[in-house]
Amino acid sequence: MASKIFLRGVLPVAIFIPMSFIALQIVFGRHMYQSGTGLQLLDHCNVPIGTEGYPLRLAYTGYPDLDDRMCALVALFHALLDPAYRPLVAELMTALAAVTMIPFVEAAREERSIFLRMPAAVGVLFQLFSFAVIMPIYYVALILSGAAIGSPVKGRATKIAQGSAEALLFALIVGYIIPTVCMVLFRGITSTALWQGYPIIMAFAQFVYLIIRPSSRRMQSGYATIQAMYGLIFVTSAIFHIYYTWPLFFDIQQFQKVLVPHLALSKHPLSLPEGVAAVIQWDAVFGIGSTLFVTFWFAQGVKEIVLLFLWHALVSVAFGPGAAIAGVMLFREARLNGQTPVEDKEE
Repeated sequence: MASKIFLRGVLPVAIFIPMSFIALQIVFGRHMYQSGTGLQLLDHCNVPIGTEGYPLRLAYTGYPDLDDRMCALVALFHALLDPAYRPLVAELMTALAAVTMIPFVEAAREERSIFLRMPAAVGVLFQLFSFAVIMPIYYVALILSGAAIGSPVKGRATKIAQGSAEALLFALIVGYIIPTVCMVLFRGITSTALWQGYPIIMAFAQFVYLIIRPSSRRMQSGYATIQAMYGLIFVTSAIFHIYYTWPLFFDIQQFQKVLVPHLALSKHPLSLPEGVAAVIQWDAVFGIGSTLFVTFWFAQGVKEIVLLFLWHALVSVAFGPGAAIAGVMLFREARLNGQTPVEDKEE
């Protein structure tokens, strides 16, 4: 009993809350502000709305404080879309798809904790404050609620109805994939600004789909649809990783510049794209890293923990972190739907 309290209560709090705090210090304290990148972003925004020569300073929402934040976010992602950092963007966007779907999927289950019922709010928070800071906190709620370790043999209703599963897939495509493709291809202010609100677009797309095709009419398991959704993320991550990242394995200097985060600040002034890339690299380390780490709570026994570690190490290198996360979620859904053996180790 004491070991369960430790593993499911004390340990996640002791790991993920400090991780969120450290991420805040490194991502924002060091690489956003101490480096001067934050000031460079503010140079685009510290003028009245509509000032000539400042195309990013717009009335995005009509609320001054939120418009200030939106301007900084648009400036950040506008700089990140520099062609030199396409591999970083590809890795980030595919991994972010896998990470984003976790709160949405958990909220769609038949039984879920009240703390897991607002996936769009989680998405908005990590858009505003970075997923390096927000996702570790979400994973504490995921573990403490029991959702991370639930299994069908314990009588917990983990099924996702077919209608809800279809709505999730629709939300992924309409709310995330299309806005992301538009932002990366067009590199325009409007598309970049719209992408900042993709969690809301996803929630709206899901809501509209369920109005048109209510899930109450299709209550059979949507397991196959959820698997197809994660499979889509896995394949997409693998394709972009092979196309953009594999060539960097033969150019170590470029690999280090584009994908490897550095704790120490650069001794020479960085351009805005370089500074933003440093911020995003660390954002990805903690956001993706915490997601990979929380999957160990899905394991049942030491053997599965070892296998998960090997999976993450090998698949992240071969096919990208997005594929590693999606692959684990595929296995987890299979277990929650009784498609793989479950050992009940409760005493």
